[in-house]
Amino acid sequence: MAAMIGPNCGKIGLGYAKGWRILTAAAVLLVVAAVAGFAIYRDHIAPFRTTVLIVGDASIDMGYFLKRAAVSDEKPLALLQRLSFEEIIRQAAPNLPYNIKVSDSDVAQALRTMARGNGDSISEYEFGEWYRQQLNDSQLSDAEYQELVRTRLLSAGLTQYLAERISTVAEHVRLHVIVRPTVEDALAVRNRLDAGEDLGQLARELNQDPRLRGKEGELGWYTREALAPDLAKVAFEDLQVGEASNPLQVGDGNFGIFVVTEKAAREVDGDDLQRKKATALDDWLAGAFETHKVEFHGFNNGYDSETDAWVIEQLEAMTSRSGSAQ
Repeated sequence: MAAMIGPNCGKIGLGYAKGWRILTAAAVLLVVAAVAGFAIYRDHIAPFRTTVLIVGDASIDMGYFLKRAAVSDEKPLALLQRLSFEEIIRQAAPNLPYNIKVSDSDVAQALRTMARGNGDSISEYEFGEWYRQQLNDSQLSDAEYQELVRTRLLSAGLTQYLAERISTVAEHVRLHVIVRPTVEDALAVRNRLDAGEDLGQLARELNQDPRLRGKEGELGWYTREALAPDLAKVAFEDLQVGEASNPLQVGDGNFGIFVVTEKAAREVDGDDLQRKKATALDDWLAGAFETHKVEFHGFNNGYDSETDAWVIEQLEAMTSRSGSAQ
């Protein structure tokens, strides 16, 4: 009996060894496949799922961000800022006190208006072709594109709401200026003003522009919005009434010494009122940005230089592929 069992045992042993080698090779292949799969996920999938923006409870991932960046003229960081504003509007506008609602039918009507352009009408076929082209150009999904249109309608509604309720009274400053050809000349003017010399007399004597000499350097009353940002800061924040500014560069390479002779709350009308209405949403967003939880994210700590470089590389690759497809 033992003599009969020996040869069979050898065959079984050889089969077992062969089977073990097959299992080992399969296990190795599985490990290799797993490693390769992880590398593919790490390099080609995970980055696009990375969160780049959080506003409240909402988040935006890298994939959507790249789609928007590909059709935007803004730099990535500026686009992140704009996307955060869009999300703030999306969250705030439908709620009190604004109560601005945009229905699906409102979105559909807006899309048809966009598609029609200056035409009187548009057929279903023409609309379908136009809409397919929008999705193709933007690479947005149907839901993403419609949500973008909804946000723009909310923004328009909020702009109107704020403009209708804007205060017609605003702080004004009455400005005078003495313009000189060099910084040294301007500093000399400021020193004379600081020493107590009369503003009107110095303006008549020293101003480069004859019209300013005739008006004793008076420019008039201005709201903050009506002035260039650097001058607005000086006039509304830095200067007390009667105080002379440091030299500020003005047109044609000259330098001006500005003096605020009065500050008062006055009625806003005409161009000033239109400017306030035009900036109402921007002013609201500046305040809302401070009261909302807004976080920029990337691959490491926030939206850092490494993330920005990767984004730019991806956008260049997308542009290259788009050019090759045409």
